[in-house]
Amino acid sequence: MVSRHRHRIAAVLALIIGLLSIKEGGSVLLGLATKTYHVLPWLVAYNVALGFVSVAAGIGLWSQRNWGRRLTAVILIFHSAVFLVVFLLYEFGKGAAFQSVMAMLFRTVVWLAIYSLLMWKGSAQGGNRA
Repeated sequence: MVSRHRHRIAAVLALIIGLLSIKEGGSVLLGLATKTYHVLPWLVAYNVALGFVSVAAGIGLWSQRNWGRRLTAVILIFHSAVFLVVFLLYEFGKGAAFQSVMAMLFRTVVWLAIYSLLMWKGSAQGGNRA
């Protein structure tokens, strides 16, 4: 698969997950949707904020900008750290719902896939524009 195609696939994935995070989290923050499980307000706000960052990363990846690739790594690191926090909160009975753990696991896995697409077989060499 050509580097440009991998960047485009990664960009589309980033845009989709970003827009979904904004829509779903935004509806909870605005009170338009309620959940049947305990919601961590800070986690919802984090997911909405990272949704906007994900859209920015998707735009950068589409145009094969270096900052898009770097932003992908930052998002993966943040999601991994937040996943670990939410998982530990759940494990120690501190108010995190199983659904929150699974949602953060999903986000982390998707961003790992996006990052892997970019790094696969030297793909990081393609697109050196700032």
